[in-house]
Amino acid sequence: MFRKIALCLSLLAAACGPASRLAAPDGFAHLGGSDYDDRIGTASGVVVATRVVPNDPKANLDFWTKAIDLRLRQRGYEPTGAPADIKNDAGLPGRELRYTYFDGTRKNRYYLDVYATSRRILLVEAAGEVADVDASTAQVIATMRSAHFRS
Repeated sequence: MFRKIALCLSLLAAACGPASRLAAPDGFAHLGGSDYDDRIGTASGVVVATRVVPNDPKANLDFWTKAIDLRLRQRGYEPTGAPADIKNDAGLPGRELRYTYFDGTRKNRYYLDVYATSRRILLVEAAGEVADVDASTAQVIATMRSAHFRS
């Protein structure tokens, strides 16, 4: 009986867990206490985070890319290139957006990968001071591409 209860509780906990995950490379640690499904960071302050939101209103990747880009530009984010087609490590097609922004004291980089399915949108964000992000760009991008919907 106890085994059945323990199994049910573990299945329930798994079902209530985060909707997306990241792989943390060397030099990154999993961080807690956020509104994200998973969040990792470096000692210098570069943070990569992921979250899943409903695809509501139902729209495709082009719609969400344009909507997010417009919103970020309205908030003062400056694009550092055109959106690029990407795939995560699981092969899910998405779109990469890259920006710089000034937070009042320092210049920062902000990267965003957007993946849209018919039901959900996977958002993967990376941010940090320009010099810190630039020093770890390869790790940041690899970490971002590791994001996936939890099964």
